Amino acid sequence: MRTCVELRGSISVAHNPSFSPKWARIHGHDYVITVGICRDGYTDVVVDAAEVSEKFRKVLTSMDGRYLASPFEKLPPDIKDVYIVPCSLSGVSGECLARHIAELMRASWVRICESGFGSPCFYYES
Repeated sequence: MRTCVELRGSISVAHNPSFSPKWARIHGHDYVITVGICRDGYTDVVVDAAEVSEKFRKVLTSMDGRYLASPFEKLPPDIKDVYIVPCSLSGVSGECLARHIAELMRASWVRICESGFGSPCFYYES
């Protein structure tokens, strides 16, 4: 059994997943992101909710409205507002973004869902 606190937020970003033949172009997504911070067993307080909420807000604000790029990606010269996500691919995937946010938040798991009916979600559990 675990006790968890979930935080939910959203960002609008652009990326160019050159690893995907179908989507290999610059395009954007609105992501709904849920972060779970869990402790084993039952506990009355998992984390300081105010503190972790502020940290999550800062993480999302640092990405919102930006182009997400991997450190290996060659950026077009006209792209200025960039957030680097440590992915090993040429471009940022939802899976890699979920892992990155989990590491920044020290979260037990992260789920990132593209907006829209039938859109995929990406899940990372640490």
